[in-house]
Amino acid sequence: MKMLLIVFREAMAEQVHALLKEHEVTGFTELHNVSGKGETGSTVHFALSAGANRMILAALPEQIAFRLIDVFTRYRTEHMTQHNEGAFPLHVFVLPCEQVV
Repeated sequence: MKMLLIVFREAMAEQVHALLKEHEVTGFTELHNVSGKGETGSTVHFALSAGANRMILAALPEQIAFRLIDVFTRYRTEHMTQHNEGAFPLHVFVLPCEQVV
């Protein structure tokens, strides 16, 4: 299994949820109003701001995890190409995952 950690701007929630649903990812944990600082700058620190981040953690079989990574890679690339932007507030990380309980 793999754990996907998906970090994205609050304003992108609908699109991210649509991609998860399209690829039949029905189980995940979502954290709202996640703050931080990275290549796209600092996030706003108050709830429900379009500049705030969300984070989704999804434990998935390896094949589904890597398929979803490809989906998010294409989504990010297409958006950056269409909007001619250098940085895009969507990041996906993969971690080894083993359910122990």
